[in-house]
Amino acid sequence: MKRFFGRQEPTAIELVDYEYVKKLPCEPQKLLVDVREPNELEESGQIPTSINIPLAQVCQELVASKQIFECNYGRKRPELDTEIIFHCRSGKRSLQAAEVAVALGFRNVKNYEGSWLDWAKNEGLSS
Repeated sequence: MKRFFGRQEPTAIELVDYEYVKKLPCEPQKLLVDVREPNELEESGQIPTSINIPLAQVCQELVASKQIFECNYGRKRPELDTEIIFHCRSGKRSLQAAEVAVALGFRNVKNYEGSWLDWAKNEGLSS
């Protein structure tokens, strides 16, 4: 039997769906993060209430000071137990971002499986 001192159980990344994300405007304590590049958002659109933090900047932004985060995104920087839902175009990059957040110590991390493609389909938008 091996023991790992100072290590906690790995945090599971829960998957969420369209119905879950659709309710987020009524739950402002939760943070929806779009990890696509800004030009992708310009081309397709954005899920309401989401903030854009490109995948390459997720680590840097999640550890930024509270003041810098709020200035950049108009939202309070998430605490380690804040629910954070990541999404991208299809769900692959958002899973990478979720893994980064877990590695940083965030404990309530979710991934919108299907992401923008699923959202656009359910909303009747072009993807």
